[in-house]
Amino acid sequence: MIHETPGSLMQRIHEQYERQTDMLADTRRMSVEVIEDVEAGPHVSLTVDDDGGVTVLDMSAHAQGQMATDLGIPKRYFDRMKVDAPELFRRNAHHWMYEEPKNRMLRAFKQGEDGRPLLGRAWLSDRYRRLDNIEIANRLLPEFDRLDQEVEFHNASITDERFYLRAVFPRMTKDVKVGDAVQWGVQIRNSEVGAASFAIESFVLRLVCLNGMVVAKVMNARHLGKRLDDILSDEAVQADDHAFWLAARDTLRASLDEAAFEAAVATLRETTEGEKITSPIAATKRLAKSYSLSDEEHEAVLLNLSREGDFTRWGMLNAVTAAAHTVENFDRGVELEEMGWNIANLSRRDWERIAVAA
Repeated sequence: MIHETPGSLMQRIHEQYERQTDMLADTRRMSVEVIEDVEAGPHVSLTVDDDGGVTVLDMSAHAQGQMATDLGIPKRYFDRMKVDAPELFRRNAHHWMYEEPKNRMLRAFKQGEDGRPLLGRAWLSDRYRRLDNIEIANRLLPEFDRLDQEVEFHNASITDERFYLRAVFPRMTKDVKVGDAVQWGVQIRNSEVGAASFAIESFVLRLVCLNGMVVAKVMNARHLGKRLDDILSDEAVQADDHAFWLAARDTLRASLDEAAFEAAVATLRETTEGEKITSPIAATKRLAKSYSLSDEEHEAVLLNLSREGDFTRWGMLNAVTAAAHTVENFDRGVELEEMGWNIANLSRRDWERIAVAA
């Protein structure tokens, strides 16, 4: 997992905000073609002809996936046509864009002043509510300075599709077992391109090795609002946005919840007891199958488990969260950390199926 400092994250947020541009367009005013690229492979170019002139976007892989889903074209077939039958791809896309017209919001980045096409980040519904990272930076980050608690930023990241920021509260620290303490914290996540909802989540950090676990969503908001062409006054829209961010602010302040921390620690303490793993190889193989781990992730979990020598459920979930540090994709790393908390909450029967796997 690649981490950033809060300072570098803020800089990237502002740089991206200066580059971003959005447009609303009827699909009948759009056309697509496949551009061959020897190094990068074929990619999709989208041309939008609207009242403001002609705009060309080089669609990202994420945006192409959204486009395929929206047009009702299976992604595998979409990609195959793009590579093996570009003209068939073009005819298919145009047919559905023109026969079933829709207004779509296109999110893009400017790529310089040399006439290069915009980078098409997302193909979205006209009901998509824009909750941008710049709003988090301006409205929520200052709240950390106002919390009645010491705050340390643990890590932060902006990937192509998501935003993450994590902070911990050093005074909220408790032992799961003697010499093995965890710290309470909060995670803010977002996606400007429709890859995930905005969320404020509880977060637990294991201090021995700085493995983290996402415990629970405190606030979860889908990016869904009014249609962009609805007749609402600017004052009404601003009031709605203001109310949303006030709720997010209050949720962030409420993240200092001693009772929730106590409950999480109690759950984790229970994982130090109960059935122990009898065969690490068999147990991690069953775990990998149950949670769809890649071969590399499975190997990392087995290595971590064997190296630590803790064959309780606590040892297994920490072997999984430690594997998050071995993956380059931050999004996948967070999924592995969420997996650790899922393991902590397995029923006794489900845990025993893993622990005594043969």
